[in-house]
Amino acid sequence: SFRMQCENQHAKIISRLEDAYHGSTQTITLSRAMVDESGHVRTQPHTLHVTIPKGITAGQHIRLEGQGMPGVGGGGNGDLYLEIAFADHPQFHTEGRDVHGVLTITPWEAALGATVTVPTLGGNVELKIPAGAQAGKKLRLKGRGLATASKRGDHYVTIRIVVPEARTEEQKKLYREMARIMPMNPRTP
Repeated sequence: SFRMQCENQHAKIISRLEDAYHGSTQTITLSRAMVDESGHVRTQPHTLHVTIPKGITAGQHIRLEGQGMPGVGGGGNGDLYLEIAFADHPQFHTEGRDVHGVLTITPWEAALGATVTVPTLGGNVELKIPAGAQAGKKLRLKGRGLATASKRGDHYVTIRIVVPEARTEEQKKLYREMARIMPMNPRTP
């Protein structure tokens, strides 16, 4: 009899960033072509429980041995390769093992320095903002990115300064006083 191992099958799995940070198990259902007793090709759902390893990065593959398409003439199943992609996250994006986000601060926190709470995938941490911080400055939280037992990424926050709106006359007076005491032109080199 003729038996042949089927070629490997490839699919993409969309995972949450938190699943890659902590590791998880996901249940996925794929449609798999099967040949019935009469020789007709039919699709059939194939449900798998997939372990998302802690620290996996976008673009990496998970190999599921023997979970691919069945072989020809009764040959063994091929392997299934799942490529990892991350669903959009409302706060963060990744570059390799590093996680990036934006940290919104007030003008006085930027000018005077402050310690603020920063959300990370592993939970909130306290971060010291240096006095004189400027918008666009990146601060690093070492070791707070995606991590395996041997490799650890960092978490970067880019500072964004939000200027409060002057709604009352007292607030407008404060801004005029700041302009008088600290004159500057940010558009001059």
